[in-house]
Amino acid sequence: MSEPDATLEGRNDAGPRYRANQPQKKGWRRLFTWKALALYVLGFFLLVAGAVAVAFATIDVPEPNDFSTSETSIVYYDDGETELGRLGAENREIVNSEQIPDTLKQAVIAAEDRSFYDNPGFSVTGIARAAWDQVRGTASAGGGSTITQQYVKNYYLTQEQTLSRKLQEFVIAVKIDQSIDKDQILTDYLNTIWFGRGTYGVQTASQAYFGVEVEELDLAQSAALAAILRSPASYDPTQGEENEARFEERFRYVLNGMVTTGAIDRSTAENTEPPEVRPEERENRFGGTDGYLLLMVRDELRERGFDDSEIEAGGLRVTTSFNEQAQEAAVRAVSEERPTENAERVHVGLSAVRPGDGGIVALYGGEDAVEQGFNNAVDARVQPGSIIKPFTLAAALENGHSLYSRFAGNSPYAREGLGSPVENQGNRSWGASVDLLQATERSVNTAFVDLVYSLSPQTVIDALARAGIPEDAPGLEPNARVTLGIASLTSLEMSEAYATLAAQGVHTDTYTVSEVRNSAGDTLYEREIVPEQAFEPDVTADVTYALRQVVESWRGTGQVARSLERPVAGKTGTHEELTSWFAGYTPQLATSVTYFRGDGSEAGTESLNGVGGMDNFAGGAYPARTWTAFMRAALEGEPAEEFPERANVNMYSPAQPPSNGGGSGDGGGDGSGGDESGQDESGDENGGDESGQDESGQDESGQDESGNDENGGDESGDENGGDESGQDESGDENGGDESGQDESGQDESGQDESGNDENGGDESGNENGGGESGNENGGDDGTEWGDDGSGDNGEGNDTGAETSTTVNRRVAAAVRTSV
Repeated sequence: MSEPDATLEGRNDAGPRYRANQPQKKGWRRLFTWKALALYVLGFFLLVAGAVAVAFATIDVPEPNDFSTSETSIVYYDDGETELGRLGAENREIVNSEQIPDTLKQAVIAAEDRSFYDNPGFSVTGIARAAWDQVRGTASAGGGSTITQQYVKNYYLTQEQTLSRKLQEFVIAVKIDQSIDKDQILTDYLNTIWFGRGTYGVQTASQAYFGVEVEELDLAQSAALAAILRSPASYDPTQGEENEARFEERFRYVLNGMVTTGAIDRSTAENTEPPEVRPEERENRFGGTDGYLLLMVRDELRERGFDDSEIEAGGLRVTTSFNEQAQEAAVRAVSEERPTENAERVHVGLSAVRPGDGGIVALYGGEDAVEQGFNNAVDARVQPGSIIKPFTLAAALENGHSLYSRFAGNSPYAREGLGSPVENQGNRSWGASVDLLQATERSVNTAFVDLVYSLSPQTVIDALARAGIPEDAPGLEPNARVTLGIASLTSLEMSEAYATLAAQGVHTDTYTVSEVRNSAGDTLYEREIVPEQAFEPDVTADVTYALRQVVESWRGTGQVARSLERPVAGKTGTHEELTSWFAGYTPQLATSVTYFRGDGSEAGTESLNGVGGMDNFAGGAYPARTWTAFMRAALEGEPAEEFPERANVNMYSPAQPPSNGGGSGDGGGDGSGGDESGQDESGDENGGDESGQDESGQDESGQDESGNDENGGDESGDENGGDESGQDESGDENGGDESGQDESGQDESGQDESGNDENGGDESGNENGGGESGNENGGDDGTEWGDDGSGDNGEGNDTGAETSTTVNRRVAAAVRTSV
């Protein structure tokens, strides 16, 4: 047996010496002894503690950030409860703690921070768990931040991920936890958290995912929202199968957490199934037909002094004048009644205004305010045609005329200074003269232009301005054609003007915003209605009566509106085949509808002929049908109201002394003497006194209130049948005495109020005394506006005046404007 190796023995015996002979650790390796490590750890924690102490001393709880206090402004219909839409990019509506169900609070705590009511604003176990998960590269089901920390981040800080921001979050969370009630922290958190779908807070999230208010959420819906809020993009179950699977797993996690926290029992958790979640509606807040309304509201809020930050994120609660029923009626009426044949670039504008108040009840500006920002009812300035005539009629009644004052009815109508002759629709003649009632009913252009010559264009413009038409409207210029609607106006402006007639002459400016409150319910703005008496009630009563004939008479141009089956006053209008209108009213509502062709600034520049298969796209067709369909639905459920009785303005005048100057008229009248008792109020010269006309407007001699002879004489002046009064409806004096002034506006000298000399000349243009289309009142070519027709007897017409027969031959460049 061999001896043991001495060298090895020596090593065993000399262990310490051997260790002493080993090279000593140098540099950084020497520092990492256990004692040193303990010292370093202690020093690190002391350093952190010191930093935290400094942070606690120097970091104050800041004011809430702009985001946390921002809240969507909500726009309501006129009931102040039904939502019309929202203003602002962020969809948030703040609610109080009482509105949030306990099940939702418990579900969110179970999902996000089960120790919420016990921790001091942070969770050591939560932080450790989150750190460990980060090391493993897995996601923590519970997360690392407490509800208080998330609340601080959302309510006071920014979303940046930096060490300094994390330190601020920690410090403020602790301070907040010490100073604010836990329930308040939870409520504020639930009002600020992002839920996806453009929503912030539980109220808008409840509406987006389930279509209910937050207080209506049940257990399943509450658990679903708590599951989604962790990452809406990943847990919204409507966004694909993977999301749906993640959602269901997270949904069960929330319910199990509620069992753990004691909010519900195990049986309830197991029997609760995921609720049905609504698909996301991706709509621009200004999209669709309602977008036009919201944009109008936004613009009016700016006019009332609210800045964009208040409008977008100030939590305003705006009650408007818009009525939900009426607005739905407007959209449906346009959709169902508008033509489809040859209807490219054809647009419709509709607006409805409440008389006496000015509130815009409904408005159709187009199909989509995002795709077409041009508002057809507000931005489209197009010529309104004959719907201007009622305001010329109102001006006439204010200036001594009556509904039975007579003016030129034959077409074409020419006059020096007028330019090209004016034609009636289809160049139809209605007799040498026609009274204003018939002229309104049948939309006789020549009569209204003749009327303007007796008033002055400025008088008509003044009447329009009082009704609400802007005096600076393009094309609103003082010439005789102003009554034919040559100015460029909008549907809303015409509805405002017609509302003035409906309100018995009371004008009020239009508006959309009735009241503005903040989210706390404090009133910030309230609309003050400032009415102005633009016309006397008697004047508008007679105008309304005339406009009723447009609808009710078998000869009226607006008969379509008769199917509304309630009292209606209205007027049709077209302008040179480019625009087509119907405007009208009941006592409760004034509405105008316009059709035109052309996009944006080109509105009203292309012919409407052929649209809907119609050679003549008249206002009594599609516009009147659209108007009627809207009014029927908008007024459904409201009782029919009656208009005031006609007032017969300027029809009851003191008797005038007999005239010694009778004409030698060709109709057989002796023109000598005669008194006013021989003429009834409608201008009928039947020898009967004024008591011969009953209040309904029909006199005992058989003439109805529209001035039509019912006893054999036709409307155009044909006397083959002979009227019972000796005067036919065209004004031919066949046996009538001219010594007095009849109450239709006939001057006792034989000259009517339009300035035409009837002293021996018939109204068909016989030059013995001057025809109606000749020069007026012994004056010149008509350049003196406002002639009252009281020229000297026998000198009423210049012998060089042009006869009606001559005028009828001058048809060049005729202007077709309106029915």
